[in-house]
Amino acid sequence: MIEWLFVDDVPDDRASFVDALEIANILQIAAISGLEAKSMLADKRMAPAGVLMDVDLSNEQGMQGTGLGLAFDIRSAQYRGALPSFPIIRFSLREVVKQNVGHDTSSDDAFDLKIYKDDVKKDGHLSSMQCWMRGTSAIYAAIGPNVDFLNAAGVTASQWEAWGDVSFVDALRYADRPHLKAACFVQLISTPGLLIDETLLATRLGVAPGSTGYAAVLKELEVFRYTGVGADFFPRWWARGLEVWWDQEINPDVPLSGASLSERVTELQARFGEFQQLSMPESSPGNRPWRLCSLSMERSGEFLPVDPIWAVPFRPRMLPAEWADPTYAALGVAAKDADNPQLDGGELERQLKRYRKN
Repeated sequence: MIEWLFVDDVPDDRASFVDALEIANILQIAAISGLEAKSMLADKRMAPAGVLMDVDLSNEQGMQGTGLGLAFDIRSAQYRGALPSFPIIRFSLREVVKQNVGHDTSSDDAFDLKIYKDDVKKDGHLSSMQCWMRGTSAIYAAIGPNVDFLNAAGVTASQWEAWGDVSFVDALRYADRPHLKAACFVQLISTPGLLIDETLLATRLGVAPGSTGYAAVLKELEVFRYTGVGADFFPRWWARGLEVWWDQEINPDVPLSGASLSERVTELQARFGEFQQLSMPESSPGNRPWRLCSLSMERSGEFLPVDPIWAVPFRPRMLPAEWADPTYAALGVAAKDADNPQLDGGELERQLKRYRKN
């Protein structure tokens, strides 16, 4: 049974979120206060499968400091070898994060993943959160100080040469503690770039997942599905594998990223059966979707397909890994948040003018 700690300052909230997230005989969560967490840390009694950390612990009487500071204290202890290696996931309400973190990126390195309490009751989000918790625990348990990255990534040397990136190997080599090496693999899996999840896979294929031919195409794509650490909890595919497959098996004349939605669907239907074409939302113009809107995911957890030609560059809070995809905001979403300093204001203005002319 995987036992996590949930550090929060409101007892009733702790209990309700534990009830929602726990899975009988599989995922167990112990809810504790910030003071209890500090005591466990001081006594070196903290050795869970992982920690869910709220960022604001100010409602707890006698508590000095924040969840952000506590997360850094845990990481410091792990670096010294005073605590074992385990993941920390930021788990707060969006509004609380906005008030306590805003656009400050200094706390991001303390967390492996960042999820929101707001999303627990949304359709499909709860099971994903449970998988993220179990998956990060599995990754941390599998990654040691002398990790063989090819074996951990589930690839051969030739596959890595085709699908991987030397900058990831450099980052892994630079990580000089087990928790830092494990964090590299969590980032590999959670950040679109070398690997993509099923939402982004379907976006790049230009189809709705419920289509008749979808199961058949997924079976064909098994040849470049991720099989490394955490694969049981994070369904992922090698992004370059998808592009090579399209070039070699579907259409060598038009790259997948350059094909329109109708061209993608037409090619797939000729081989795999009927597909429902992905519908681009009004807020995201274009017909060559390749990314997801980073701004909508941050603001509400909504997945919006984005055609980069019609999108606005969105600067992530942290400097992205060299192998990670660039991030964009859908034009309509960006226009409603024009003062956001993470947006490229000049490009937003240019794109809006261009859109109005069409």
